Amino acid sequence: MKTNSLLIITALALASCGKSPEATKAVTAPEAPKPAAVSDSKIEAEISSALTPPAAPASPVADALKIEADSIIAHYPGKTATELLNTPEVKDKLAVAMKKLAADPVLLKRVNSTVDLAAQIKGLEGSAKLDLDMKGYDQARTSRMLQSVLSEEPQRIVDFLVSEIGEAAPDLSYGGLERAPNGVAIVPNTIPAPAAPPPEE
Repeated sequence: MKTNSLLIITALALASCGKSPEATKAVTAPEAPKPAAVSDSKIEAEISSALTPPAAPASPVADALKIEADSIIAHYPGKTATELLNTPEVKDKLAVAMKKLAADPVLLKRVNSTVDLAAQIKGLEGSAKLDLDMKGYDQARTSRMLQSVLSEEPQRIVDFLVSEIGEAAPDLSYGGLERAPNGVAIVPNTIPAPAAPPPEE
């Protein structure tokens, strides 16, 4: 995402207050109003809000997806969220959803823009990518992830990813963590160097 987006968020977080009472009472040469101090928690909340999509309203489809996801989790006790993606009930639907996502440039751009914004907030320069570690997911987060995949709707998957990045942004920036508690890391997108040719005999 362009720098403009970061400036908009910063502007929202750093909105100043009106004139102080002392300035209002002065008859001549009133002092200029001083901006209100903005706490780190206020800025973190603004960043997280900007990066988090609105919650989807409850619906019969959403309820059915939750029941299906929770059933899969119960059927494979002890499996991590990553391992559950490779179960017969999930892997084919994941393949369908990812194929749809790959064919939707608008949704891909939304994910990439969110990663770029998080990278700017973290202070990274250049290209960045999402590094998502789902092994530590609890049951609730695993269920939300599975629901997005089982729907076979790329929009749901993107909403989940954007929400995860938004939740992680304060920890990655002000918290100084390399990886947020929800498993999200934003890392430089380094292109591996080409393999060296074999030595001539």
